[in-house]
Amino acid sequence: MPHIQEYWFAARTRKDQEFTLRDSLKKLDIECFLPTRKVIRQLKYRRKEVEVPVIRNLIFVHATKEKACFAVNKCFLPLFYIKDLYTGGMLVVPDKQMRDFMFVMDLNPERLSFDNDRLCAGCKVEVVKGEFAGIEGELVRIANRTHVVLRVPQILSVTIRIPKSYLRLIES
Repeated sequence: MPHIQEYWFAARTRKDQEFTLRDSLKKLDIECFLPTRKVIRQLKYRRKEVEVPVIRNLIFVHATKEKACFAVNKCFLPLFYIKDLYTGGMLVVPDKQMRDFMFVMDLNPERLSFDNDRLCAGCKVEVVKGEFAGIEGELVRIANRTHVVLRVPQILSVTIRIPKSYLRLIES
C-alpha cells in the first residue's frame, strides 16, 4: 500500500467555533493544531483562568487532501480552507515552518507579536542560543531592535525579539 502524503492546511472557522471544531476533528482522527494561551477572565465575583485561541478563527489541519475535504463535504464541519493565491488550491503550510511555529507557540505566546502585513525583506538567520535554538527565520529591525520573523505564507508572521549574539547567518 503506497504511503499517502499528509500536509498542513490552514483553515478559517466561524466565530467562537475553534474548540468545538478541534474536538470534532479529533473524533474523526484528524490531527490539528490550535494555538492557545491561558488568560484570567473576571467574572461577576471571581476570577477564572480560561484557554483562548491566540489567533481568532484560525486552525491548522494535518491530513491528506482527501481526508481534509471529507471533513468538510461529508461531515459538514464549519471549516473553510484558505486558498493559495498562486495556485488556486488549498494553502499548504510547509512542515518545517509548522514545526517551528508550534515550537514557538508552546514556549510562551505572551512574548510574541503577530503581524499580517508584509515586513521588509531581510537576511535568513538561525537562532543558535537560548530557548528558541534551531528556529530559522528572517532578520528584521523594528523600533531599532532586532527581531526574528517566522512566516506562515499568506497567513501571518510571528515576530520574536532576540539578541544579535544568539543569531547565525544562513548562507543561501
